[in-house]
Amino acid sequence: MQRVGQLVEVPPLLRELGAEPATVLKRVGLSMADLADPERRLSYKSIAALLGESARASGCSHFGLLLGSRWRLEHMGLPGQLAASCATVGQALQTFTSLHWLNASGGVAYLGRSDGVTTLGYAVYEPGITDGLQHIYDCTLAIGVQMLRQLSGNGRWTPSVVRLARVRPPGARPYQQIFGAPIEFDAERSGLDFPTAFEYCRVPSADETRRRELDRLLAAVPREAMVLKLYRMIRVAMVFGLTSGDGVAAAMGLTRRTLNRRLGEHGTTFQAALATVRFEVARQLLRDTGMPVSQIALALGYAELAPFVRAFRRWSGQSPAGWRTSASRAA
Repeated sequence: MQRVGQLVEVPPLLRELGAEPATVLKRVGLSMADLADPERRLSYKSIAALLGESARASGCSHFGLLLGSRWRLEHMGLPGQLAASCATVGQALQTFTSLHWLNASGGVAYLGRSDGVTTLGYAVYEPGITDGLQHIYDCTLAIGVQMLRQLSGNGRWTPSVVRLARVRPPGARPYQQIFGAPIEFDAERSGLDFPTAFEYCRVPSADETRRRELDRLLAAVPREAMVLKLYRMIRVAMVFGLTSGDGVAAAMGLTRRTLNRRLGEHGTTFQAALATVRFEVARQLLRDTGMPVSQIALALGYAELAPFVRAFRRWSGQSPAGWRTSASRAA
């Protein structure tokens, strides 16, 4: 499920672009009431379908990008409020990404640091997304830029590089206008890179008293479901080239034996969860990017192409190249 949050901005944006919101929502099985409350929860698939249909109905191929550019911190609920109360941008990002699961269980915001570069990224692991994924990535990265501008108090801030796991759109000018940075399309992951030193910027809205109040609210929130947490952790680990059960268990604060036992209680295994996430990400990259199949295999954690091809045939009954051709024809 996904918290509505910034999706309350979909109807007014559709109107500005000359489309009737109620008609667009009806086509994907939603109503205006579904988007009236930021705290309401909708299925991740329905939101992806909504963005795809909104782009078609409005004739705006960068609909998700425009939607993300309208984002405000208050759209993000408790994780956003806690981030805004932190002392520095780095603390705010760490808080937000660690609590992002409160807002969504089909995609994950993540934070990475290496050689003086920080990456704020987003990755989808919800199975079976067939429409609107490119708009989700456009939207979330535009949100990322808006978030960093608001947290730092610098409305002109830009990242060093923007990477998008989608094909290059026919017109890239709106992307340049909103991001103000070099953009790499057909990337294996979607994220914003910027100097880690930026994390030391002070947050103008920092409020320690407010943060303690919000921490008390957070303490009353139920914990994340085990299997959903596993999918989330696998997807993030995959971004950084880590797919071992021991490594993922450690990231979850568990031993491998404890993880196996708890998954057994839910009727699944680590290998089954890993295969589910790998299959979904493989389909995303085959359908939405022009990445070579060999590169996709590496992105999924396979050392060689052949094991990936065998696994994909087992999952889908087709080779990766054959599936890509079929998906292209269906589109």
